[in-house]
Parts: sequence; C-alpha cells; structure tokens
Amino acid sequence: MKLINGLGLTLLLGTAVWTGTTIQANAKTLTWHSGTPKSLRKTWYHNGTGDNQAYITYSATKSTGNLLQATNAKNTYAKLPGYGLKKLKYQTLGHHVYRLSGIQYSPKGSTVQFDGQRMTYQVKVVSKHQLHFYKGYAKYVTKPAFKVVAFNQLTH
Repeated sequence: MKLINGLGLTLLLGTAVWTGTTIQANAKTLTWHSGTPKSLRKTWYHNGTGDNQAYITYSATKSTGNLLQATNAKNTYAKLPGYGLKKLKYQTLGHHVYRLSGIQYSPKGSTVQFDGQRMTYQVKVVSKHQLHFYKGYAKYVTKPAFKVVAFNQLTH
C-alpha cells in the first residue's frame, strides 16, 4: 500500500511539474513585445477588385494605412494620407502568427471613429511577400497589381 501511495505521489508531483512547465512555456510564448515583428516592417498592398485597393505600412513602432484612390491614369492609384496604430506591441501566437495591439490615430486634419482607443487584431506572415489578416480575411502582398503614386501627385 505504501508503495502504491508513493507511486501515486510521484505521479502527482511529476504531473504538477510537467503541467507547470507547460504553462510557463505557453506564458513565455504569449509575452507582449514592444514594436512590430521585423517580418512585418514594409509596405503591404491589398489587390482588391474594383476600387477596393488598400495599403498598410509597418515601421518599428506604428502602422499606417488607408484605401488607395483611383486616378485618371489607367490602373494607377494614389496613396491617401494614412491612419493606423501607434505604440504598437505584439504577441507571437504561433508560426509567424501575431497579435498586434496599439492606440488608433488619424492623419492631421481628420479623425476616425475610434481615435485614441486601443485596437487589437491578428495577422499571419504567409511568406516574405504575403500577409493574411484574420479579421476580414484580406490578403496583402508586397507587390501591387497596379501603379501607386503619392497623394500630392493626384490629378483628377
């Protein structure tokens, strides 16, 4: 009986240690890091249909993006002033899957509905040329299927 109780205690302690290690490992994975993952730091484009083209640029500490506006030139779009998230931080959820969180801001002279509020969303870096947003299921790529010009070059 003592042998069985000793064996039971050993299994119980072993399970507790193993479970504790697993919980610690998961907690480390979900640590918040300041800034953005290096694999995101570039401009990404959404090649939507019709007038549904957009861009998002990630720097070390913020994201900036907006829709692209069609110009009179064929297959050419202008980058509108961007809004996005500042004071970004992220968690690594899995293989190239990230949860990003930051404070929403708008370009000078305009405001968005949730200015100053925290926003959180998930993305997956599918490859160095493709990004997947889980909310909206949008695919972004590094090479747009159209010409992009600066907003100040817009001629309508």
